[in-house]
Amino acid sequence: MKSRSIVAILATLAFTAAHADYDPKLEAREKAQRDAEKAAQARRDADAARQKSAAEQKMMRGTLGKEAEGKSDADVKKLYDKRMADYQDQARKAQANPTGNLPAGEQAKADAAMKSMTGKSPQDIMKMSPAEQEAFAKQMEKQYGGAK
Repeated sequence: MKSRSIVAILATLAFTAAHADYDPKLEAREKAQRDAEKAAQARRDADAARQKSAAEQKMMRGTLGKEAEGKSDADVKKLYDKRMADYQDQARKAQANPTGNLPAGEQAKADAAMKSMTGKSPQDIMKMSPAEQEAFAKQMEKQYGGAK
């Protein structure tokens, strides 16, 4: 019987201690403050997104020039994306053919001239590792007087 009384007293003390510092008004104020901070952050994020979008549109319109005049923002974005894709295609093609778009006869002459001057053809140089290319560049600088 004594143990039941002690357990009941301890349970009562534990229950009241757990809720003794609970203040519903304070909790409501803190929740309102958290909600206000979230809303303010959402407004800042939306404003930053609007500014970014406006800056991107200005940049795209500046890049496209007269081509963008009188077009909607969506049309400008499509034109800009197409132009950038074209530039990337050109870069890929140039990377695939680093010697340029010379006619075959001219390309052979240019390759022969380079090989006679450096001892290596453009294809030989492309097959080199970066370290070998660096050593070759230093050798050519030493031999021909490099950039000053």
